[in-house]
Amino acid sequence: AASPDAQVRTGTRVRGLERRGAGWRVSVHGTAGEEHLDADAVIVAVPAAQAGPLLAGVPGTGQATAALAEIPHAGSVIVTLAFPRTALDALRPLGHSGYRVPAVDGRAMKVVTFSTMKWPHLAGEVDIVRCQGGGSGAEDLLGRDDADLVALAAAELAEVTGVRGGPLDSRVSRWERAVPQYTVGHLERVARIRASVAGQRGLAVCGAAYDGVGVGQCVASALKAAEEVLGELRTGASAGSA
Repeated sequence: AASPDAQVRTGTRVRGLERRGAGWRVSVHGTAGEEHLDADAVIVAVPAAQAGPLLAGVPGTGQATAALAEIPHAGSVIVTLAFPRTALDALRPLGHSGYRVPAVDGRAMKVVTFSTMKWPHLAGEVDIVRCQGGGSGAEDLLGRDDADLVALAAAELAEVTGVRGGPLDSRVSRWERAVPQYTVGHLERVARIRASVAGQRGLAVCGAAYDGVGVGQCVASALKAAEEVLGELRTGASAGSA
């Protein structure tokens, strides 16, 4: 994306992937209808549930397709709360950007982020707090109505931090099957996926399904995939000019 020649397409769904000579053909559907894009290399950076069907069209990646189907996903709900700017004053000296809640506590919201403390450039007239719930074994939370979730998140926040008073505004976002679950055998599954894909020149995978669900881990996964395909392309170019 840093390249001046990069093109970002939104509202476009990838429908298929197939080998075409030394490169790849990607079938997409967007505002212009069906299109076929030819590429020297492809990085599959979609969730496991979507990556599997795409790789199914590539001969020799059966192990990757099977392993991707074994990665379970759980839903998540994000409750964003806006409080008066003074609401978090007692917490500022602590220098924390939020907290995680262990399962033994039995609370619905497992991760709480003080967004305007973590990212000061967001600060304005309000303090923003994001509360995340759901996950494996707690997906029933996604079925509760918005008002109930807002009240629950605000109440748990008050119990843990002492922040009182209702939020000035709120937003509830639900994400179905959004968070990959790293169950027993996950590392072995990832090794199978990568070994299978490694046999395909100009093809790599990356994303939250492999090495971590955090933003930093996803970025590292993407950089690694980019380095892999660039290395293959450079090697191929050098061999072709020799």
